[in-house]
Amino acid sequence: MQEPDAATRTPAKDLAELHAAGDRVALVRAAAALHPAELGEVLAAGDSDLPALLLDVLPGRIVGAALAYIEPHYRSALLIDLAPARIAEVLRAVADDIATDVIQELPADIANAALTAMPVALQRQVGRLIEYGPETAGGRMTGQRIAVAPERTVREVIEFLRSLRPDTEQPFDVYLTDSANRLRGVLNLRLLITAPPDAPVGELATMDAVSITADTDQEEAARLLKRYNLLALPVVDGAGRLLGTVTVDDLLDVLEDEATEDMYRMAGINVDEDLRGVGRSVRHRLPWLVVNLGSATLAAAVVSLFEDTITRLALVAAFMPIVAGMGGNAGIQTVTIVVRSLTLGRITPRDAWGVMRHELAVGLIIGTAIGVPIGIIGWSVQGSPALGLIVGAAMCANIANGMVTGVAVPLLLHRAGQDPTISAGIWMTTFTDIIGFLLLLGLATLFLDTLL
Repeated sequence: MQEPDAATRTPAKDLAELHAAGDRVALVRAAAALHPAELGEVLAAGDSDLPALLLDVLPGRIVGAALAYIEPHYRSALLIDLAPARIAEVLRAVADDIATDVIQELPADIANAALTAMPVALQRQVGRLIEYGPETAGGRMTGQRIAVAPERTVREVIEFLRSLRPDTEQPFDVYLTDSANRLRGVLNLRLLITAPPDAPVGELATMDAVSITADTDQEEAARLLKRYNLLALPVVDGAGRLLGTVTVDDLLDVLEDEATEDMYRMAGINVDEDLRGVGRSVRHRLPWLVVNLGSATLAAAVVSLFEDTITRLALVAAFMPIVAGMGGNAGIQTVTIVVRSLTLGRITPRDAWGVMRHELAVGLIIGTAIGVPIGIIGWSVQGSPALGLIVGAAMCANIANGMVTGVAVPLLLHRAGQDPTISAGIWMTTFTDIIGFLLLLGLATLFLDTLL
């Protein structure tokens, strides 16, 4: 019979109980028996001394297997307090691209000491990958690949694969290269094992295979992988020589990381925010809130110019946050679409006028649809058709303004070489607040005698 709390049992709870009981032998045995993904979750939970203990007592190969399932920015934090020789022992059990990522994230002195403690072959692999930027295909690739000559037969290649004993958990293709290691074709493994044994692999391979250079941006590599529905992409240098491969699991992480980064930046939050330290959270969030304070102060200064109008017609103040807020909400929708389209390469700054005309038309239609009912409300509350017309017109105009601004701001930031995800939302809402207040209060001031 199942225990009442069996459904809520987790590996972390089981290990925590063994740790609390002081049964280290049972703890190590239970931790070693976990799937690497489950062990990775335990190691990444930094709210106790259990992860540090497990890092000390578990075999390096087990820790290394779990490391592949831990978020990249947590890996160095886990290993930083270990001795360099222990770090090297753990990294021997991971793919060369993961080992490279960890080395790049560690402080220079610790990274150099860990590199020195690694086997020479791994040192060379990591050293080659470190040469490429961390956000390029070269920085994401693994140097592990299988390359054969086009004239080899299917039987010879299969025997070659058996002798290599490659990692069966990773999707891979067989790459065809010439004597200068230039990429000539790609052969799918499933096609290889079903082909006649004496057929030359050059007759079976795709000779115009999609490839990328090492300096290709990682986002572009991910888009190519998705577009062509591939499991891996070969990476070549400027002369077409095969350097390695980037696989679908790495590039899916890229897409997830980029989407998370964009979402965080649009909210003015640092991508490293993880709710694990009050000081870090304050340091990451405070600067953008100060910027917001400045923009809000500017909007308040605009309102202060119409103090007499507000004093004489207090009701107009009730519509100020509505007009400004709806313009900001409409603009945020447009900013989100434009920033995402820029990220995916669907639009460029050259498309600015066409996109702005589209959003202006959408804004006027939506603005009218929302402006009419809010105008009727203004009319009914005051009993003045003029107030209803002013509120409705200001609402329509500010929604259209928000959508046009939502296109212009990110495109201008992009053209200036700035990341629009960082500040586009702040500048757009500042602009819609100011324009919204100017429209509503300016029209109310202009027709004040009619309204009173």
